[in-house]
Amino acid sequence: MKFPLRTALHLWLATLLPLAAAEPKKEVANLLKQQPLKSGAATQGLALGKKFFYGANATTLCRFDKNWKLIEQKPITIKGVNHLGAIYYRDGFIWGGFLNHVQVNGKSDPTQNRSIIAKIRAKDFKVMQTWDITKDVTWIDPVCFDGKHVWVGDLSDLGLHRYLLKDGKLTRDGIFRYPKAMHFSQGIRIVGSKLYTIHTFGTMDGLFEFDIPAKLSDAISQPTRVWPIQETKMHLEGFDFVPGQPNKLWEAQGKQVDLYELKGLPTKAP
Repeated sequence: MKFPLRTALHLWLATLLPLAAAEPKKEVANLLKQQPLKSGAATQGLALGKKFFYGANATTLCRFDKNWKLIEQKPITIKGVNHLGAIYYRDGFIWGGFLNHVQVNGKSDPTQNRSIIAKIRAKDFKVMQTWDITKDVTWIDPVCFDGKHVWVGDLSDLGLHRYLLKDGKLTRDGIFRYPKAMHFSQGIRIVGSKLYTIHTFGTMDGLFEFDIPAKLSDAISQPTRVWPIQETKMHLEGFDFVPGQPNKLWEAQGKQVDLYELKGLPTKAP
């Protein structure tokens, strides 16, 4: 079938529009401070409370004051798992994802993988409750609790699994899908109807903002905005927004944490 030149041009432009719409708006991230950690570390992620800051390592949790001076650190032991990912703090509790990662002859053995969500009391780092989600997630990393749902990043299928928490029980509530070029999430935060996730190993790197759909499905959600976050000491790990200052965040760089100001976000909490 032949089309008039103008119609053919319109059809061609229509094929380009979805590609253009998929490009997130590029915002500015200003690096304000690089804070070395004299003791303790944040190799997997961090979480910020109003009184204390917390750092996650593969097997331990660290409590810092608000100037990142180490107060205490404690190994966290949960039967059947050996690695803690990025964490989240809310209402006196730390939420974390624990992975069992086993290597045989220098290669990962996925048959022994296990994924457990843990709720840990912040004041003494006591594990209060755990949920085994291995049937859904075989390579857990970041965990975030928004007050209603627990969000879990998964390396094995490059998605964010969401669970409804009610009466101490988790019920799977779908998967949030993002472009595969982002690879897997290193950290998750929910702010109102927006989702923020940080990525470092794909061809799309940085801190991305998404609109959360009314219902999760297998459809790929496209980010609305992105902030470039630097790899000053190592690859990007977990992050958290500064309490009361939603346009600032700290990002984990192992023996260092970096403070950023994000253009385009409100300077004060509502």
